[in-house]
Amino acid sequence: MSTQHNIQVWFFMLCFAFTIVWARPQRYAHIAVIENDAYEQTLPNALRNPFYKTPRVREALAKSSWFGPGEEPVYDRQAEKIPRAEIYNVLAHAGFINRRGKLI
Repeated sequence: MSTQHNIQVWFFMLCFAFTIVWARPQRYAHIAVIENDAYEQTLPNALRNPFYKTPRVREALAKSSWFGPGEEPVYDRQAEKIPRAEIYNVLAHAGFINRRGKLI
């Protein structure tokens, strides 16, 4: 076998392996996604959006949430550390909700 043939075979094998590794689905979901999905399963059908039940839509949303090159999961989200009372105060002082918790 020639050296050029060996290089071509190795290049093909490398491209094939890269394609398989890059195209694989993610095995683990973020805990917040799992908790939200479990919560949504408890809702009555009247409150669920039928749009998300379409298999094509579910597949497209799942694919768009895969990690791309250079991306990695966030385990320590800063937004989750904000107390709910502080969020309520900001919304109430901005006039988006009244003091009784009703949206305006």
